[in-house]
Amino acid sequence: MIDQVAEVKERSDIVEIVSSYLTLKKAGSNYKANCPFHNEKTPSLMISPERQSFKCFGCSEGGDVITFIEKIEGLDFYNSLKLLAERAGITLKSQSVKFGSTEHRADEKTRLFEINEWAKKVYHKILLDHPKAEKARAYLKKRGLSAETIAKFEIGYAPDSWDFILRFLKSKNYTDKEAVAAGLAIASERGKYFDRFRGRIVFPINNIMGNTVAFTTRILEDNPKEAKYINSAESPVYTKGKTIYGLDKAKMPIKEANQAILVEGNMDVVACVQAGFKNVVAVSGTALTSEQLRILNRYAQDIVLCFDMDNAGQIAMKRAIRLALANDISTKIITMPVPFKDPDEAIKADPVNWTKAVKAAKPSLEYWIDKMLSEHPALEVNDKKIIAKEILPTIKTIASSIEKEHYIQYLAQKLSISEQSLIDALEKSKVDREFTAAGREVPVESLLEMSVLERMVGLIWAEPSLIKKVKVDLTKNPPEKLIPVLKMIEAGEIEKDKIKPEDAAIYDQLAISALHFVDSDDEDELISELNYLNRRLRSDKLEDVKETYARKIKEAESTGDTAELKKLLSEFSELIK
Repeated sequence: MIDQVAEVKERSDIVEIVSSYLTLKKAGSNYKANCPFHNEKTPSLMISPERQSFKCFGCSEGGDVITFIEKIEGLDFYNSLKLLAERAGITLKSQSVKFGSTEHRADEKTRLFEINEWAKKVYHKILLDHPKAEKARAYLKKRGLSAETIAKFEIGYAPDSWDFILRFLKSKNYTDKEAVAAGLAIASERGKYFDRFRGRIVFPINNIMGNTVAFTTRILEDNPKEAKYINSAESPVYTKGKTIYGLDKAKMPIKEANQAILVEGNMDVVACVQAGFKNVVAVSGTALTSEQLRILNRYAQDIVLCFDMDNAGQIAMKRAIRLALANDISTKIITMPVPFKDPDEAIKADPVNWTKAVKAAKPSLEYWIDKMLSEHPALEVNDKKIIAKEILPTIKTIASSIEKEHYIQYLAQKLSISEQSLIDALEKSKVDREFTAAGREVPVESLLEMSVLERMVGLIWAEPSLIKKVKVDLTKNPPEKLIPVLKMIEAGEIEKDKIKPEDAAIYDQLAISALHFVDSDDEDELISELNYLNRRLRSDKLEDVKETYARKIKEAESTGDTAELKKLLSEFSELIK
């Protein structure tokens, strides 16, 4: 087997492999790049074609091509070797390999990669050939997808069955528990297993090297009682916040164009690529993360974002702008031309619509400022205060001092006020809790400062339709800032045009932070989160009741007031039923 290790190394050129992950620049006989293993802005990673090795002079990481895959993919030696072997068209002859004095074996990750690969193949085969997939084929044809595009993205169909994939995987000697670990099945509380995806179009999600690690799935017909999209759960081979849909295919076009276009949905990526726009990717079952932005920034300096124009899309857009600026990453925003709501619609009408929209993309914070100006055309004193109050916390998180000064100047010019007045206000402005003053994301734990009620309000503000789906149990003594929106929640309808702009800005911030707790912005995930928070709120209220009555009961006992004691015990008994 040692010969196979040598064979894999010989057929895996380190420059070619590293360039799959990073943008390389020639440096004499070697190549250099920004190191992906620590934060830096100047290249310190050196790749030697002669030695077939890499070395970072900043963090001291180094090794051969297998070591590089181990480090960047988070895999052990065997799985890194297997990944490179498959890429080189080599089949490993054994489930273990001895290299040096250590024996490396296949493990859970090996089997999860295999399970996802089998699932992709069988779902794709069913879509192409099975009679029960006729509706799915008709749906994709209606959406304008060609046979070549379906094959390129290996799109599939999950039959409307409770145990199809489980039975198939068992035939390949995989267990139900392994299917759950791979994110393809779910275990019930009673210990029963069933398929996660049923009666859905299936889009495989690949890692950078093209290995399938997860799936995102879509229903054939929109149904308010069913989630439009369901994604694989995270697994040892799939981290949502570090995975980008379509990047395995788009990485070279992104490098060539020095531009990455990030859209919201899988179908938008597929439609763009089919129309010839190949440098397009999407987030993978989660809100955009700083890690995903940094990954894209390895391939291109120019990152262009396209979000839906609905409320949830605009909140996601604001969060993305903040993440990018906080991480010193330049981004632009695409505005979809009326009446199109997404790239797929615009391209279907005429691909020129999309070309023009991309060319017209504005620097992100300029877009945000200009959008607020269009919402406050009178630009009276109060309008200026509202705009400054929303924009200044974002300017405060900007990592680059040059960029920070640029946006102070830009905002001052647009508002027709002095730069000094904005600088004075900037010092007093509060940074959203999702960011530190230095411009980095705060760990999620620090967001726990948000109250349960604030998180609930944030979710409902982000997606107002939730109040029709979940009965919210609100607190009796809410903070004053939440009262306007809480009244609307109790009435069963959010009327944003009746909320004061300064209050709306507060609720936008709550929405941005509340969405940080949720893996995905799919409606079923949001409903699940809201139900959980509802239970938390009821539990907290019950604890408050217990404390109040415990105090009153203790007082009645100390004064010997038996009538009052009997009354309190009766009331308490009724309240906790």
